[in-house]
Amino acid sequence: MESPVYAALPTRAAGASTIPDVQETLPLISVITPSYNQARFLERTITSVLGQGYPKLEYIVMDGGSTDGSREIIERYADRIAYWQSEPDGGQTAAINAGWRRARGDVLCWLNSDDEYLPGTLSFVGDYMAQHPQLWVAYGSWEAVDEQGRHLNYAGRPFSRSVMVLSQNCIPQPSSFIRREAIEAVGFLDERLHYTMDLDLFMRIAAHQEPKFVSRVMSRATFHSEAKTVKLRDAMAEERFAVRRRYARWYELPLVLLQPVASWLYHHLPGPLMRIAARIRPARTFSTPLDS
Repeated sequence: MESPVYAALPTRAAGASTIPDVQETLPLISVITPSYNQARFLERTITSVLGQGYPKLEYIVMDGGSTDGSREIIERYADRIAYWQSEPDGGQTAAINAGWRRARGDVLCWLNSDDEYLPGTLSFVGDYMAQHPQLWVAYGSWEAVDEQGRHLNYAGRPFSRSVMVLSQNCIPQPSSFIRREAIEAVGFLDERLHYTMDLDLFMRIAAHQEPKFVSRVMSRATFHSEAKTVKLRDAMAEERFAVRRRYARWYELPLVLLQPVASWLYHHLPGPLMRIAARIRPARTFSTPLDS
């Protein structure tokens, strides 16, 4: 049986372009939105993609058979969506892979159904990738908000392999854009992973070419009580630990193996000591976006 991670991408359809010459160098960007019972955020996500005004957009929505009215929301925009489905699937990671297999884009990405693109993001990314044709991954910052849309902080920093393995994922997933060539080289998302499939993918890509951080806030991520990264925090931590072990090398491995104990100790430190330790750890969020 062909591996879900390393199965080949489809070949782009042949045929003469009808895009005006001024747009010829822009890449086709394929955005996949996986969703399940996220009706309260889904329309905002869809309109943030369709409202980009990017001339070479392919939008695919993969709904897992929601029962909360999501299907009706998708149907309202069906004439502007390249493909959509609403049926039981293998979960978020499998849905993204299924969308990528169907996609024809030169640049691939996914936007979860509780996140949104900020205006001008796809135009910026299209121009940037056209100007850097050898670049495999470009990413920017995200703005974190609560479920009422109130600002929390920013995240996103220049790529560091050691930070990825020992501390945090430097790459805000909704603000990341991946060249098709990269997926063809390293494979699809690992469908065994449910929370840290992006971390795993970026580590595989970084073994060939370092992802490029650019100074732009590209997306807005919503933190809410029903998000699986909040609701299932312990399961996510366990999976993240396993992925870090997978990529740790030399001196990193003993440090990774000590992380569960170090994390427990950190969260049980007295307040003053915790504040000192927090200043030593690489910052996870920022009050203002970082420069590249």
